Amino acid sequence: MFETSKTSYVQFPEPGIIVLKGSDDLFFDKHVYNFYRYVLQEWNPSKKYIALYMGCSNHKPFSQSFVHMKVIRMLEKHGLDNFVQQFIVSEPLTICPRELEETFPAANYDFPPNRLGEKGKKEFISRLQTFLHKRAMHMYRFHVGFMPNHHKEIFSQASEGLLEPQFVPYNVYQLPRLLALLKTLKNRGR
Repeated sequence: MFETSKTSYVQFPEPGIIVLKGSDDLFFDKHVYNFYRYVLQEWNPSKKYIALYMGCSNHKPFSQSFVHMKVIRMLEKHGLDNFVQQFIVSEPLTICPRELEETFPAANYDFPPNRLGEKGKKEFISRLQTFLHKRAMHMYRFHVGFMPNHHKEIFSQASEGLLEPQFVPYNVYQLPRLLALLKTLKNRGR
């Protein structure tokens, strides 16, 4: 991504180069906030009817993590990638569509979940609730969570009264269960 003018340009770091580090303060970083606002207001999603929400990882881009790789390959192998929109639930980004995982700042931050304080948690839940209300509940028929308990708790609080997500325990050994659920939802969506 470049911002150009006749005299200068800004080049964003390549994916995996960490330039934003911190804790709750990152929710209020201008790049992070602009990313969230873009996803909320301008991002143009594909016409899929199943939303799969996964937790973030310390690997950037997220698809470099073992579990994310396994899920991506499983979706492709079983022909589900045309029906399932993948999202990463993340502090501080809040929500990241898979298609944007290699963009700045999604691929360039470090925010360990143990650094999430009360201020950040409140902001995380509020922003996620706004996304679910304004976008997700209108775009997807089915909502599936496959995330660590930390993210599941955040997602459950944000989705309360809006969605009825189905959760699959976050464990590589639960991938067959996730696959079975996604296949069932695919067939129900036809």
